[in-house]
Amino acid sequence: MRLRTAPLAATVALTAGLTLTLTACGGDGGSSRVATDTPSGTTSAGSGTSSGTGTGTGSSTPGTSGGRTMAPSGGSTGGTDAGTGAGTGATGSHCATSQLGFAVAPGSGAQSQGSQGVVTIELTNRGAKACAMKGYPGVNLVDGATKWSLTRGTSETPKAVTVRPGATTTFTLFYLPFHQGDGQEFKPGSIVITPPNETHSHTLPWDFSSVLLQDGATHPGTYIGPVGSK
Repeated sequence: MRLRTAPLAATVALTAGLTLTLTACGGDGGSSRVATDTPSGTTSAGSGTSSGTGTGTGSSTPGTSGGRTMAPSGGSTGGTDAGTGAGTGATGSHCATSQLGFAVAPGSGAQSQGSQGVVTIELTNRGAKACAMKGYPGVNLVDGATKWSLTRGTSETPKAVTVRPGATTTFTLFYLPFHQGDGQEFKPGSIVITPPNETHSHTLPWDFSSVLLQDGATHPGTYIGPVGSK
């Protein structure tokens, strides 16, 4: 009895077809938050899915201390102070510093003596198209020629945020007010902010009390949260 075998060309074609079928089944998605246009400047979050497959670098390691260095002339322009968070998985190109409006939200600051202060920073899309960001901004508190690069101190996981034209998203800066006898006093005059994935910064005035300097602490009481936090 003679065994009949399939031609070699047909076998190769069948194998290639199976490979293409398996490859087309692959895919990945990520959750995203969408900032809606609200007149009061607050952020409304919505749930949804997107096809972004990038992995953000904005995850925090609580307890990492920021450093105090001499500020370059003209203020911070990013570099090691730039915010991170590539691969947002949200809709639109990344939010450039030039298209964002920056403001301190009303009600920011310590609410009672001895309590930790909370400063909410609003980022408003002033462009004509939606933009996206994810991760932590770079934030420096500046006192004259000295700057304190703040650590990322929250356990909150950064989420992709889409900011529509005219809409606003936020991030939070927590600070520990200075009290006589506590340690070294730091008197910020301004906040220098670099949005995620940007190298250009924007400066806002610091209108709050002096801060307890903890630039070498393992768990400082002054730190920031990711964009999209409240």
